[in-house]
Amino acid sequence: MNKVRAAFLAIGVSIFLVIFQVIVGLKTNSISIISDAMHSTMDVFASTITLIAIHFAKKPADKCHNYGHGKYEDLAAAIQSVLIFIVSITIITQAVLRIYHRSLITETLPGIIMMIVSITLHGAAVLVMLKVAKKEKSTALKANALHLLTDVITSIGVIVGLIFIRFTGLRLIDPIVAIVVALIIIKTGYDIGKESISQLLDRSLSQEDIDKIKGIIDSYSPPALDYHHLRSRKVGIIRQVDLHLIFPDDFSLTEAHDISSAIERDIHNTISDIRTTIHLEPKTHKHPYKW
Repeated sequence: MNKVRAAFLAIGVSIFLVIFQVIVGLKTNSISIISDAMHSTMDVFASTITLIAIHFAKKPADKCHNYGHGKYEDLAAAIQSVLIFIVSITIITQAVLRIYHRSLITETLPGIIMMIVSITLHGAAVLVMLKVAKKEKSTALKANALHLLTDVITSIGVIVGLIFIRFTGLRLIDPIVAIVVALIIIKTGYDIGKESISQLLDRSLSQEDIDKIKGIIDSYSPPALDYHHLRSRKVGIIRQVDLHLIFPDDFSLTEAHDISSAIERDIHNTISDIRTTIHLEPKTHKHPYKW
């Protein structure tokens, strides 16, 4: 399965569950089930955004976007985090109003059955999406899968609350569970937003990748004397690295180029989906600017 099919799977599962969760939530007057339905509604929007982002991210580099369009996926993940915050605040507001007006749950069994179905379908979708996201290194699909994973977690919380209400009769538990669900969703939204914004702001590669790159460069010293201005970032699934490599003044350009090409080759063979640019410098070169 590819990224597009995985995104369509998420949309299909979410639409199916929204319809039944709304019906059951209204029938039982359960704010925790309705909050789960609202969460699933956000899943539909989030999955649609993911699908659109994947489509645009596949576009090749052009005259105006020299590094490609991979950041569409990070942008989609950031938008998803905003949607998660919105639905969480809405759930908390509605739960507090239910407590204040004493508009509480009337039935539990239909909700328990509905939550079992929700956990099963969302759980299966999450496993598929995480597998595809890992294989295709998709930030947007991973964010969408984590978004759906919160549905599994919140549905478990809802079903525990419903069972507790069924055996104790404490109907006030329902809006309290809804608030707990919303707080869990907020934490997920924060994690997704933090990661996506970090990528949009060109965070450097992981320390593990940087150490591998430095190790490869060091293995060519000598004849390479030193390096500096090592920079890295990620655009979609593509890693970008550039650096300045210093050679003796009497080294020919051809020799220096051959060594830099070998370094680029070794980096490419060690780290997947990476593009490396090396600027050659003589030892006595003076920088006309500061970085």
